[in-house]
Amino acid sequence: MFRETWQGVVTAAAALASLTWMLRALVRLFSRRAAVRAVLRRATPFESGLVGAAAPEGARAFDGWAYRVGARFAGRVRIVLYPDRIAVAGPRISLGLYATWIWTQGLLLALVPPALVAAIVALDWRWLLVGIGTFLLSFAISIGGAGLWPGLGELQALEAGGCFEALEFPGTSVREVDVGKGWAKGGLEVVLFPYRTGVDQMAGTRAVSFFGPDEYGREVRFAVHMYSEQDAQELSALLRSYATR
Repeated sequence: MFRETWQGVVTAAAALASLTWMLRALVRLFSRRAAVRAVLRRATPFESGLVGAAAPEGARAFDGWAYRVGARFAGRVRIVLYPDRIAVAGPRISLGLYATWIWTQGLLLALVPPALVAAIVALDWRWLLVGIGTFLLSFAISIGGAGLWPGLGELQALEAGGCFEALEFPGTSVREVDVGKGWAKGGLEVVLFPYRTGVDQMAGTRAVSFFGPDEYGREVRFAVHMYSEQDAQELSALLRSYATR
């Protein structure tokens, strides 16, 4: 009887610690407040990267591939820097769908450690299978959503004459510009911790990330993998320069 009670207490403690760790990250990911609210609008042909579209005077465009972070862009994305503002355009999904996707994979992942602890303290291989199965389900949801997401955004653009949605916000609202590992700041470093090291290696010196506002007035992470290290260095330098204008 004592042995069963001890096993239950240890497993419950592991579950509480794991879920608390994940819940704090999830809440942080969706509750950061920005000083300003971004404008969500239809992107211009130039911002959407359409062939033949003329660049506005004083605008500088950078193309890359968006990470699935809080700004909710995925697939090909274009960041256009204007003298006093920034527009980010590309395939994007709704907040509700993104939140469901993140919370589901995150909570499933948080259930894996207590299942492994239960397998150890109870010496029961069935808990090991539960842990492995839960991890695989979380991984499938993560990969499946990430793979389908850009296609959904491309279909929306086709219905709008090839133009994406764009988020526009003041350049001075950009914070914490990073190149490389910073893409996961703001909570995703916990939600995606099993895969973070691999993505960090891929990010290398080409992933440019920063905090900026979304259309709900929340501060979210933007992260774009640039096509060259030179583009990454130029974009990051220009983003940081807004603070001195």
